[in-house]
Amino acid sequence: MSETSHRRRRRSTAFAGPSSKGGPERVDWRSRIVLGVVPALLFAAHLTFGANHVAAAQWLSVVLGLVLVAALAAPPARIGLFDLKPVWPLAVLFVITLGVAAWSLTPFTPGGPHPIWAWADMAGSSTVNRSATILEMTKLVGLGCVFVLGCLQGARSDRARATVDVLLALGAVYAAIALLSFLSGGQIMAGGRLSGGFLSANSGASVFGILTVIGLANLLRRWRQAKGADVMKQLGEVAVPLAYVLLFVTCLVLTASRMGVAATVVAAGVLLLWDMIENKGRRLPVLISGAVLLVVGAVLLLGGNDLLWSRFDALDRDTLVRTSIFTAHWQAFLDSPLFGYGLGTFNDVNSQIMTAENYKDLWLIRATHNLYIQWLEEAGIVGATPMFLLIGVIIAVGVWRTGKVRKGQTTARGLVAASLVVLIHGTTDYALQTPSIAAFWAFLLGLQFAFGQSRA
Repeated sequence: MSETSHRRRRRSTAFAGPSSKGGPERVDWRSRIVLGVVPALLFAAHLTFGANHVAAAQWLSVVLGLVLVAALAAPPARIGLFDLKPVWPLAVLFVITLGVAAWSLTPFTPGGPHPIWAWADMAGSSTVNRSATILEMTKLVGLGCVFVLGCLQGARSDRARATVDVLLALGAVYAAIALLSFLSGGQIMAGGRLSGGFLSANSGASVFGILTVIGLANLLRRWRQAKGADVMKQLGEVAVPLAYVLLFVTCLVLTASRMGVAATVVAAGVLLLWDMIENKGRRLPVLISGAVLLVVGAVLLLGGNDLLWSRFDALDRDTLVRTSIFTAHWQAFLDSPLFGYGLGTFNDVNSQIMTAENYKDLWLIRATHNLYIQWLEEAGIVGATPMFLLIGVIIAVGVWRTGKVRKGQTTARGLVAASLVVLIHGTTDYALQTPSIAAFWAFLLGLQFAFGQSRA
């Protein structure tokens, strides 16, 4: 048995290049191409409206499933899963979430079928739209697939760091395309705001915010690695990471997303403070330099961005609109708190709760603009609780793992901090309802959960 295990461990190094002792520089270019397949697919989906169409979302789920099958067919990648833990809590919570959604398709939930089915004289169920719920379940399975793909790429520390390098390089290409489309007037979305290929600039802000935080972590890592070298070599080491961060910040500011900018600032601040505490202040000069760089860059960009400042002028009006939306949909949740109305039923519920008072605020929206309220409304307490716990466990393990990995601690912290962009921005917007962004975050969650766990 020990000989077989040893053989498996030995084979598992093949996926990441000839040496497991080196950093990402030891991962050869062929392996980097493989590691870039999923990020490239997700960035392409970002540029095509985020796959935010029923058919496109289903195809994205199918493709992600096929990529996972192909990855698991490679023995080295499959063996990497053996070292991951805790697996069973995640699997159980995910299955419970899907199980509750499947249960809502039946009339046997507490309280029985929703009354709308009796009005239509049809066989009832807890969900008010069975087709929409089934489609959402399919998308959840796709997110599970891309999470596992993230785990596969993050299990080995060198492979995880190489994945982040490739992701940032592809992110820079994506950001450059988005910026050129915006400046040339070629982007589809009108309104003078950079959208990043989405139909909402706020959705683009979530992606650029995530990239900014991960890019900042990469900049700190590169600066530390170049410590002790002469000034020119040190500047050469950080030139590309610095260019990435400036490009991402530029795109973020041009989205003119107030909460997107705020969420990124908070996440970046948490990353810098966390890094300083973990290193007992030894990197204080570097962290201060990074903070000053971000502040100066943001001020310069903000100073010339009248659109963002004008949107702050409209903050009071937009707050009233958001409050109206939140109030109406929170009350809808309270009317059916246990199982909600079924996954994917936002449009059905939104149509039912419109009144003469809130019609002007609800008639045009396609999401609640608050991912927590929407999950509670659609899945109820019974369905939303396991999903919230699942995300909480993944992030908690990611935080714990940052202190355990021997190499790449700053990168691991950057991945965890980037999740704050999604969680904070999700309180006022619907970026996570966009399929490609949900898949992008699921991939990053898998990467941070598995970061460096493999002993191979």
